[in-house]
Amino acid sequence: MKPAFVLSAALVLSACAGAVPSPPSAAPDFSEITPMAAPARTVLYTDCLAQAIERPAVARLSRDGAELLRFTCTGAPAQRFYEALGALEDGSVSIWKDAERTFRASAVVKEDLFGVDYCSTSPANDPVCQIVLNTGAFLTAKN
Repeated sequence: MKPAFVLSAALVLSACAGAVPSPPSAAPDFSEITPMAAPARTVLYTDCLAQAIERPAVARLSRDGAELLRFTCTGAPAQRFYEALGALEDGSVSIWKDAERTFRASAVVKEDLFGVDYCSTSPANDPVCQIVLNTGAFLTAKN
């Protein structure tokens, strides 16, 4: 959708509701965000990403204009990530079973798994992790 159309539609809807449209927001701030030291769990992501890139086990996910890359790792990197997620059984992650597999997500799943990092394993001890990276429209740009 074109931004002008979206803005026009929003103004019409707010006028119909009797609300006064809010003023346009300030110009974006393009200054770099101050980085912080990466925490110890960073290695869980980098090991999984490295294996997925080497194999290659990278796929595209797309929904409603959101573009993601999904990196899939298995074996030792996935096992370490899965075990670390199990240490967070405090309500900050989602844990569920589907058939023989037990899943652990790095966040609480609210609607579905789109955009969520998660790992799973079975009694056969075959861990798999899915890590996603939000790429935005750049991924599918035409030029």
